[in-house]
Amino acid sequence: MDKRQILLITKDAHSFLLKALIKSLNGGGFDVVPINPNAEEIMYLKRNDNLPPIFIVYLEDYEDKYDTLFPCLEKLVSEPNITRHLYLVGNSIEISAAYKFIPKNLVAYAFERPVNSMEMIKQIQLLSAGYSYEYTPENLVKSEHLDPKKHTLLLVDDDSTYLKAMERWFTKEFNVFAVNSGMNAVSLLKRRTVELILLDYEMPVLSGLEVFQIMRSEPSTAHIPIIFLTSKDDKKTVMEVLQAGPDAYLLKTKPPAILVQNIKDFFAEKEKKNANNAEENAALEGDGEEKAEYKSDLP
Repeated sequence: MDKRQILLITKDAHSFLLKALIKSLNGGGFDVVPINPNAEEIMYLKRNDNLPPIFIVYLEDYEDKYDTLFPCLEKLVSEPNITRHLYLVGNSIEISAAYKFIPKNLVAYAFERPVNSMEMIKQIQLLSAGYSYEYTPENLVKSEHLDPKKHTLLLVDDDSTYLKAMERWFTKEFNVFAVNSGMNAVSLLKRRTVELILLDYEMPVLSGLEVFQIMRSEPSTAHIPIIFLTSKDDKKTVMEVLQAGPDAYLLKTKPPAILVQNIKDFFAEKEKKNANNAEENAALEGDGEEKAEYKSDLP
């Protein structure tokens, strides 16, 4: 069995969040095999010598399966002369519930959502190679106390230095959330509401274009305006960016003050357009009421 294979145990591998995770793991050099949280199906793979050595359990609302799933995984992870690693992904409550069914020392690591996919890949790669790695998830989400008078942005960039710089530039004028990967952006949008996304076009593993496509395909995020950020201004890159269909694109080489002003102008134009639409709708409603009154006055 290929040591680069991962058994992803989840009840819904087709959700946009899981698709993003699978894409990230595939990009990190792993072959992901999704499977339902069913002990019999997992043991069937073992009997046929098709069981990957790495298990990732994506914890969801299937606690009724825990009493059969985790004893099965415990047996497999504890099997002598065979190295297998078990990882958990979930929120703190889900992870605590899982530990009631499997000893904590048998879990290689428990990742709390939102998952930093790059750190997850690094963790799995090092542990699979026989090294230990102390993973400390960075809480890159800022502005927990949002100002209701400010617009809210999500910044997405794998360059942590530039990401932190952008956060400083925009925080004075806007509420800001900042994440360092497309996967983290997808995860955050399951829990937070933003009015605009500034998305790095050139990111590894899950590219800006792929993140854009995921967000546009999901009803809950399809309406959010997205502006691509790119450090390249050559014709080929600009055409690729525009063909994707974002609301706009900005060059990273612009001075910070200009970038901030561009975003302020974006919201000002949007508010102006909304106001004009509201006036047009009010006028149409007024015309409708006048016609109704006219008809009612007819003999």
